[in-house]
Amino acid sequence: MTRAARAAFLVAMLGFCLAPIYWELVVSLKGVEDPVGSGNPWWPEAATLAHYGALLHSSLFGHWVLNTVLVAGVTILLSLACSCLAAFALAFLDVPLGRGIVLAFFATYLLPQGVLFVPLARLMARLHLIDSPVALMITYPSLVIPFATWVMWSFFRSLPPELIDHARLEGAGVVATLRHVLLPLALPAVAAVSLFAIAVVFNDFLYAFTFIGHPENTTLMGGIGAFNVDLQDPGFTFAAILLGGAPVALLCAFFADTYARGLGTGFID
Repeated sequence: MTRAARAAFLVAMLGFCLAPIYWELVVSLKGVEDPVGSGNPWWPEAATLAHYGALLHSSLFGHWVLNTVLVAGVTILLSLACSCLAAFALAFLDVPLGRGIVLAFFATYLLPQGVLFVPLARLMARLHLIDSPVALMITYPSLVIPFATWVMWSFFRSLPPELIDHARLEGAGVVATLRHVLLPLALPAVAAVSLFAIAVVFNDFLYAFTFIGHPENTTLMGGIGAFNVDLQDPGFTFAAILLGGAPVALLCAFFADTYARGLGTGFID
């Protein structure tokens, strides 16, 4: 394949991937008098920023963004804390059936959300956490930790064991070894886990819609899907989606290489 053919193929793939986002942007700039189903679908007849202005002045949208950031932050912290400790034990301690445990974590990560939904819903109901953001702060880490443990375990296994032996000789415990030796080296894996956790929180609708009933307590995707769908004027909905997804897109754009390096450690030898 020639260089021109490769460039043409990459441009075509880029256009194919960006076309849905561009269409969402066009719809978000259309007013009520410019129906989506008629006219030019790729260009607004009379572009307006009214939807974005309404969003920025909406207290409900602010609640959704704040809840999403809070839930994402707690999810990242819990997931990293649990997965780093579990990965350390599985990689450096003599844990019985350690390899089988890692494979079990990996298999759990592959399970579809529908399989986990019923037991999680019953658990949240018994804990009286339905309609509380705390339900999502518990649910999302349960989805992230298996993947995070697998990635962190793979990264730790790729490090020289002499690092741990030297830290032990210096009298460092598990927490000190993680903090001062392993985590500074594992920044790509930490970035991969963090971005994965953010993607889980920002993209989820099932749990946010089911566990949260009050509009002020839900996350961005849950609020948009449950309380803000207007088929007559979808511009407001698409504007909210674009504003909510912009931080995730920027993070992925700036840390794509780091994310790829972190995922590159995710293999089982």
